[in-house]
Amino acid sequence: MDPITEALELYDAGNVNEAVNHLMENANEISEQDQFSVAELLQQWGFLDEARRLFEELHRTYPDDHQIKFQLADIYIDLEMDTEALDLIESIEPDDPDYINALMILADIYQSQGLNEVAEQKLLQAKELQPDNYLIDFGIAELAFHNGEFHKALDHYEKIQSHEGEFPLVSIHERLAECYASVGKWENALTFYQELELKEPDQLFKYGYTAFQLERYDISIKAWNDLIDLDPDYTSVYPYLAKAYEEEGVMDAANDILKKGLKKDEYNIDLYITIARNELKQNNIEEAKSYLKEAISLDPGHEKAIEELINIYESRDEWNDAKKLVEELMKFEPYPEILDWRAGQVYNELEKFDKARKSFEKAYLTYHNDTDFLKEYGYFLIEEGQMEKAISMLKEYLNQNPEDADTKDFVHRLQGGL
Repeated sequence: MDPITEALELYDAGNVNEAVNHLMENANEISEQDQFSVAELLQQWGFLDEARRLFEELHRTYPDDHQIKFQLADIYIDLEMDTEALDLIESIEPDDPDYINALMILADIYQSQGLNEVAEQKLLQAKELQPDNYLIDFGIAELAFHNGEFHKALDHYEKIQSHEGEFPLVSIHERLAECYASVGKWENALTFYQELELKEPDQLFKYGYTAFQLERYDISIKAWNDLIDLDPDYTSVYPYLAKAYEEEGVMDAANDILKKGLKKDEYNIDLYITIARNELKQNNIEEAKSYLKEAISLDPGHEKAIEELINIYESRDEWNDAKKLVEELMKFEPYPEILDWRAGQVYNELEKFDKARKSFEKAYLTYHNDTDFLKEYGYFLIEEGQMEKAISMLKEYLNQNPEDADTKDFVHRLQGGL
């Protein structure tokens, strides 16, 4: 039995290292013609250094064999030996029949170096020489796709749809689905997703998200439940699935799925906030508060959770609870700047006007361009009797929001009374 057949049997039996050692130990007994096959096997098995050594020997023996050059360059790229790969490929002249392949490999090298414009130039040069070569269209499409140029990618993927299945690592239909989704053509994207056999979590997430954009919540719910069955630890999908249930009016299912997500990721603050909002919609006030407090305990600087809880206190006139929350959180330095504004509101409601004034003054440093803040602060200053400062503040507000006729008239009346 020849060494290659013996090595293949060892490999098929799961004895990978023995197979490689057998090939390397018997390399001298293998004909030069079979050396290429051995090097290819080693490359396929992932033993790149061993494959490189064999291809380099073959290249020294056959320096003009372009197939050896291409294989060796491919290994150099995988080993991040870009200079060696470039030297090999650039030796192929423009009048050579293999020049198109050389240009495409050069594009791969330049792309791996982050030189995307140079990579595109090489591909376009190849396209000029062979306009109907679908492999070149594929290369241009892939480069554009990874650069986020989805319209350009679409143009080239659409040209090669008939070659679906010829690229072992890439599905053209999946690429088309992703590109259409990325440019907002959700119907087209959904059509392509529905042609695919979706087995991976990311695929199912994107399919569900595409359907969600089209308000096809039934599809989203099925896709995302399939995803969770496949990978229960894909925690980012739980809030989306809950939202789909909510849109379908199935609030209990929405809450159940969020709580399942929380068991998988107990530190996911967005899940706590989403559950709190759902509890609030069902008028479960205390439960909503509890989830928001838990979120804040995990991250005392989480503005969204803080705002949600203060809003609940505000809606129920629970100003002392709001005060307690604000003062507790302001012990953590640096605290979110929104707390200065909310502290001003809370102290004002509790008639602690001196504290309210100081809080608003501090908040002004951050929110001097926020129209809601300027208007609120201006009216607070009027209550404080600081008319000139109030007018100045409300004028700042009107500069940014001149359409507010009521406030404009009010300021005119104030100025007339001074």
